[in-house]
Amino acid sequence: MLHFDARKPSASHAGGNPTTAIAKQVPCSATGKALGGFSLLEVLVSTAVLALFVVLLTAVTDSSFRLWRNTQSSVFSFDAARTAYDTLTRRLSQATLNTYLDYYDANWVRRNPSSSASFIPARYGRASDLHFVVDDAAALLGGDQQGKGVFFFAPLGFSNGNATLSDLPNLLNACGYYVEFGSDSELRPSFLSSLPNRHRYRLVENVLPTQNFNTSCGGYPAFTDTNNTNDDRWITEGLAGSSSVRNILCENIIALIIRPEVAKQDATLLGLPNEYSLTSTGYIYDSRAGRSGVSALQFAQLPPLLRVVMVAVDEKNAARLTTDSNPPTAFKLNANWFQNPAKLDEDLAALEAQLIDAKVDFRIFNQVIPLRGAKFSAQKEN
Repeated sequence: MLHFDARKPSASHAGGNPTTAIAKQVPCSATGKALGGFSLLEVLVSTAVLALFVVLLTAVTDSSFRLWRNTQSSVFSFDAARTAYDTLTRRLSQATLNTYLDYYDANWVRRNPSSSASFIPARYGRASDLHFVVDDAAALLGGDQQGKGVFFFAPLGFSNGNATLSDLPNLLNACGYYVEFGSDSELRPSFLSSLPNRHRYRLVENVLPTQNFNTSCGGYPAFTDTNNTNDDRWITEGLAGSSSVRNILCENIIALIIRPEVAKQDATLLGLPNEYSLTSTGYIYDSRAGRSGVSALQFAQLPPLLRVVMVAVDEKNAARLTTDSNPPTAFKLNANWFQNPAKLDEDLAALEAQLIDAKVDFRIFNQVIPLRGAKFSAQKEN
């Protein structure tokens, strides 16, 4: 509203003109009183409230950013582990034994080249010239491995660049997967050989090219079930020897656990107490076990299902805990773990607790995969 103030002209105005009204616009309240500004105290309080709001907003934003960054870092750090796990399970699903029925003599021995002339058939039973093994990796290979190893044959068509065989995609290969602790010297080019060794747990893949079957592990009968002494040579001398190709699928894999299984409904039909009691030897599965009398349920048969468990840790904590050429205590498996298939979940929980206590970021990959080549049967002979 406007407030009018009539003032007399000053003496400097000549002629004594009548008084004039000079309009002056002054801010006023509804009561006619002039409005005042904010006091210093009010400005200070408002500034303090605004600063507190900005601080809280910054803290929330920073916390959200750090959470996003850590999540992204965690996802990316386990990308290689996820890829390695997919490769492992895909190859395992291709395992084959090419099981068939064949004649045996009275002592449960099959015909072979040296006995073909004198062989007298007496029985008819399952047979396979191939082999499928799940066992403690260190017990079989005798090195710095831990957890289980799985060794099998699959039609991968790998000939390691052989021009004659390169157009045959279904050639048979021997494969092996296990976890091993060691340095990275084999992974570095020669011009970096002077660098200090970097020790880590790694998931190892060994593949025997098709053309090397006859030049490694003694040839026949190493790949047949007619000679007990040669049963594991295709693993210990073939896959673990110089004739195979060794690949490091991923670093910082500290455990690989393989548990052969059948479906729950099939366990009842087979007379098994549960789905993971295919053998009486815990996790160990040997398709040549029970050769005498073809007595074992797993003889010349692939397990229908495999539970594949892989434990990966992040590089940051692996570098923090691995200070020398010895495996970190936090990454070692207790000798009593993963011996009883019924306690798989319990043992995994104990391993998780050990890693959490060591403040290690980790991932556990756990999946049941079917083996397409399995034709499991409770029938042993005819």
